[in-house]
Amino acid sequence: MDKLYNFIQKTPNSQKLAALALVLVMIVGGHYWFVYRGQADDLKKQERALATLEEELQEKQEIAGNLSMFKKKVEFLQQKLEEKKKNLPDDANMDMLLKTLNELSEKSDIRITKFTPKPEVKKNFYAEIPVLMQIQGNYHEITTFFDKVAKEDRIINITNIAMKDPKEKSGKIVLQASCMAKTFRALPPQQQAAAAKAPKK
Repeated sequence: MDKLYNFIQKTPNSQKLAALALVLVMIVGGHYWFVYRGQADDLKKQERALATLEEELQEKQEIAGNLSMFKKKVEFLQQKLEEKKKNLPDDANMDMLLKTLNELSEKSDIRITKFTPKPEVKKNFYAEIPVLMQIQGNYHEITTFFDKVAKEDRIINITNIAMKDPKEKSGKIVLQASCMAKTFRALPPQQQAAAAKAPKK
């Protein structure tokens, strides 16, 4: 121990400073290599994880912010779908069709004397449902009835109109009219496929 002490005493100050600097460099280097470098790598990993979480948070906040808009859009589309179903229902519903036509005939002061459904004709995504009708009334009443039918939510086309046998009745000229009323229904996917494969007539 004394020898070491004497050696240090005899060593020039410049060498002592150089040795001290070397020791300090080794301490700092060791700290950087074994401690700081590992902490820096952990810090970078945590920063990357934080950035990922912030992106996810921002995406979720945007989704949450637009959720009410999405709900309104879904409600709007659902409403439109219900409106389209009124125009093109899923089934023929002939009882409802007859009820509707009877109500319109009463409002128009005409009388439906014959209502004969014919075989439906399947198209690509819908089916035509023809109904042969015979009605009685004067010209104005009959045209008023056709106008009311055209304004219904459900699509009903009136074709092949023929009027004949005018007779005076209760002070007005009553006509016997015949026509073809065509309404429609939407085909389910299975029937659409079958209609597409069927030979065209």
